Amino acid sequence: MLRLVVDEAGQLWPDMLQKAPGRGVYLCMREACLKQLHDKRLRGLRLKPRPALPQAEVLIQRIREALVRHMMQLLSRLRAAAAVGRDAVMHRMWNNAPLLLLLAADAGDALRRQVDDAVAKRRAAGHETNVVTAPEAVLLGQGLGRERVSVAVLECSALSARMEKLCTWYGCMERSR
Repeated sequence: MLRLVVDEAGQLWPDMLQKAPGRGVYLCMREACLKQLHDKRLRGLRLKPRPALPQAEVLIQRIREALVRHMMQLLSRLRAAAAVGRDAVMHRMWNNAPLLLLLAADAGDALRRQVDDAVAKRRAAGHETNVVTAPEAVLLGQGLGRERVSVAVLECSALSARMEKLCTWYGCMERSR
């Protein structure tokens, strides 16, 4: 659930850190919920001041931008712990530690097949491996200090769990378009 707040001008804003002042409402970030996000639904929000309408499309764009901004900040914090690129990821997958694998939305089919095979082998051996679709390779690369990154892997931690949640929300936003 993503918290939304309304400013004095009646504009809705995503509150990614859930610390903005004022009363907020929560938005379900599942794909089905996002597909139903429109101005009629926003009209029923019990917020003061009342949100100015129409703004569903503007809100969706603000959420998308906030997600990308927070993913980039989080990736820059996780940069040192990440294994980046196909070879480094495949090598890291030999470890027994639980892993979060970030696969760029525009990754090639051959890379996807190779990653799927490696993940299946890890899962068969009883090793936890979560795979999420990350933003495009250029954005993933920017966050990790590279030009383009199609695949990266992180050991599971509180920060990687946050990254997994943001990537999941981003994927839902893109599929609900």
